[in-house]
Amino acid sequence: MWLFDRLKKRSNQEQFDNPWNVFINENYFLENAGQVVNCETAMTCPPYASCINLISTSISKLRRHVILNDERVENHKIEKLLKNPNPFLDGYTLIQQVEQSRLNEGNGYILINRDNQGFAKELWITNPAFVSIMIGEDTYYKVNYNGKIINVDPRDMIHIKTPRIDPSTLKGIGYNQVLRKQIGLWLAAQNYQAMYFANGSSPNGVIKATGLLSPEAKEKIREHWEKKHQGKNKNRVAVLDNGLEYQETSFNFNDLQMKDIFTDITKQIASVFNINPYMIGHDGTSNTYSNIENQNIQYLQQTLMPLIISWEEQLIKLFPKNSPLSVKFNYESLLRADSSSRANRLKTLVDAKIMTIEEARKIEGLQGNGNKKAM
Repeated sequence: MWLFDRLKKRSNQEQFDNPWNVFINENYFLENAGQVVNCETAMTCPPYASCINLISTSISKLRRHVILNDERVENHKIEKLLKNPNPFLDGYTLIQQVEQSRLNEGNGYILINRDNQGFAKELWITNPAFVSIMIGEDTYYKVNYNGKIINVDPRDMIHIKTPRIDPSTLKGIGYNQVLRKQIGLWLAAQNYQAMYFANGSSPNGVIKATGLLSPEAKEKIREHWEKKHQGKNKNRVAVLDNGLEYQETSFNFNDLQMKDIFTDITKQIASVFNINPYMIGHDGTSNTYSNIENQNIQYLQQTLMPLIISWEEQLIKLFPKNSPLSVKFNYESLLRADSSSRANRLKTLVDAKIMTIEEARKIEGLQGNGNKKAM
């Protein structure tokens, strides 16, 4: 029991995340290229935000079915609940927002409200910043709800985590921290680029004088120079007073190879998410019309399947305890290629009597013809 005692002590000391802990490390700003990297600022990094949006929308658009003994249960109330989880939210938005929270912040939470039979009747998104896991013999979730602390049984809380978990809190670590150096470098480069063009694409420099200048004179010269040669006055011919000389001190913008920096960071971020860079609008030169299906299969197997499995295991909580029912995601739509390839694939499966014509029509979103046994 020493492990539980140790974890419980740590959990009690840090019931809720302290937002200022990130600044305690004296090397924080140096490590992140001088940028503050958190779940808000990270989403201003385009490749990072693109990866999160791609994955979350891919998960949320999948159909979700209630399954019993490998067969779909038609019109089950849990399937209807997953389409309309509460009066203010649709199922697509709920899954998308919780998945985004999981990827960015490390954890996604859904609070379950049950009926008298033990089935879930409402689902509510819960802010990860207001949730702590109290570890001990009776582990439970502690939620700060509008200033009121409530204790939630683990079966009444759907908790989706990232693969990397903090063992002291049993909470996931967000990708904004895993990729904080790459995100910080991107933000720093982006800010430099913005300042470069805001200054009229003119580099920093030093104005030399032959004699000594008072602080007031230096400030006037600086203000006069910036007024005359920045913004809308860029690229104007500079005229210096007698005895003054301008010397450029900053890097040439081309020397910084900003395009290479952004390209390298994009590839690093995409690789951590197990995403091919072309899927977030980068480097699609190697793609052909015929290999898209194989790339979609790779995306499904390497990126989405681990997330789908974790969702399916957590969604079991929607049913009463020890219920034989489960929820399965239908990811057939992710495997769709062009219409000709889909038609040939379905024809092969029907001819081999692996599926019926009725099942093939459902895959294509067509209405059934009423003959379930037709081959």
